[in-house]
Amino acid sequence: MAHPRQQVHPEDFNDPEAMDWLAAHKDSAVTDLRLKFGLQRPYASWIAQLEVQRRYAHKFPTLRLTNWIFPSGQATEQSSSERTALHKASLISSAYTADLCAGMGIDSWALAQREACLGHFANELDPGLSRLLKFNLKNATHASGTATAILPKFKRWLDEKDVAPSQVAIYLDPDRRSGTGKSVALQDASPNVVLLQHELFKLSHTLLTKHSPMVDLNTLQELEYLSEIHVVEYQGECKEVLAIQRVGHVGEPIIKAVVLQENGSVDQSNAQEAVAAVSFVNELDQFLIQPGPSLAKSNLHVRVAAAQHWKKWTVGNLYTTDKLPPSSPFYKCYKVIEVAKPYKLKLPLEGGAIERIGYPEHPEVIRKKMGWKEGRENKVFAFKLGKNKLMALVERLD
Repeated sequence: MAHPRQQVHPEDFNDPEAMDWLAAHKDSAVTDLRLKFGLQRPYASWIAQLEVQRRYAHKFPTLRLTNWIFPSGQATEQSSSERTALHKASLISSAYTADLCAGMGIDSWALAQREACLGHFANELDPGLSRLLKFNLKNATHASGTATAILPKFKRWLDEKDVAPSQVAIYLDPDRRSGTGKSVALQDASPNVVLLQHELFKLSHTLLTKHSPMVDLNTLQELEYLSEIHVVEYQGECKEVLAIQRVGHVGEPIIKAVVLQENGSVDQSNAQEAVAAVSFVNELDQFLIQPGPSLAKSNLHVRVAAAQHWKKWTVGNLYTTDKLPPSSPFYKCYKVIEVAKPYKLKLPLEGGAIERIGYPEHPEVIRKKMGWKEGRENKVFAFKLGKNKLMALVERLD
């Protein structure tokens, strides 16, 4: 993972002036401070904290109010949020945990603060980030190297504590980025979990790995003892796909669509009994249902639709029904107002959103041609039905 040449130094916060300087400049423009001080220490480290406090307040609402020192560069941007980190920690019941790709440490922080945790091992390849981790996570044992290279040290740590593999869970967030961009293939990530999993199972009972929201769920079948797949949605976006491997698991994995809320979560899974197939239609009924990111990615929308007797519209992953669906965080529900040929809709003045499904024109082009302002209450779906181009005006109900 690419990080800046000069990382934040934890020693810079031992300076008695640090807190006073941060308080005095809490409203100063970060760009002006960077122009004035450049990479000069300790100011570069202090400025990095000001930037994080502003840019990522929503991402780390609790952590930013503590003495946690955040890194500069991509590590903070690419990190899990507090909310997703806490969700991952809730999936682990083991007394001893390891994070072999710790990054800035948010997932290690969540794992280590569990009531059941008796010991945590945190490894980060980047020396600058590892130095910060040692300052921020004083109750953990630390290493800095590749996930493969540090395994002997991890094994010694377990042996010293007389810990059996049945008591251990290992978490990995493999680096999916390279000089040529991002990859979602398991073999292209570093470390390669497919190759490493056999060594890790000699030391643990459970593996929890984080994968790109773009990963093909079928490729996760390359993981041995695959027990569960979680497609995690937060604040309207699919944030990550989690794979849970448990030694001895036999059979197909449970697939869950998880929607994280501020205090808790809700989920749908394929653990329920199989349901009947849905019927397909070309015309819309009174209501239109659009599955949310986690339901769409997990493909569990088919089960939800069958259970609620929706009909599958032949356009996209959309469903229709004459009965008002119950409110749910897993999908959006709309009332169908009108379906017409392109640009023939009677548009409401308050504006709305535009989405295209197989339609040749970009939403910005469509909006300009319509002369329609942005809004939340209404939506236009521009779509192709066979060879016909059509538009549907709907009103949002949730």
